[in-house]
Amino acid sequence: MPRPMSRKDSAQAELLARRYLASRGAAPMVDDPLRIALPRLRQEVTAACRLARLDLTLAVGLTIAALTVVVTAWLAPVHGGILVALLHLHLAPLVGLGVAIWAAIVMERSGPRLLTARRIAQALRAGSVMEAFDLAVTRLPATGAA
Repeated sequence: MPRPMSRKDSAQAELLARRYLASRGAAPMVDDPLRIALPRLRQEVTAACRLARLDLTLAVGLTIAALTVVVTAWLAPVHGGILVALLHLHLAPLVGLGVAIWAAIVMERSGPRLLTARRIAQALRAGSVMEAFDLAVTRLPATGAA
């Protein structure tokens, strides 16, 4: 059960809510920034989790596809001479490596975003509004779609 916020905590939460609104391109100077920022933060966290999970799933799929291309090229029977054999043995692994690097970049960007979004969601469930806004401002990049 979250404890009620003191006057100082309430003022700090409003300041963080204003910083969050400003970082997302909204007007920070509103009457009740918490009333505007909290639903927006919840919506952004939900979208960030969903998109990060989708990105990570696609990255795993890309990794599996890259491994399949490499293994298939090495294990496939080679017909057509030495040129086709060299093509299979050199070009297919390079394509697989390129796809694996692409998947690693996607994982490197989406993994921390998913972890941060989950931490924000946990902070919101626990009633720690200040921690949630601080994480959103410092660690969750603005997506542009809000």
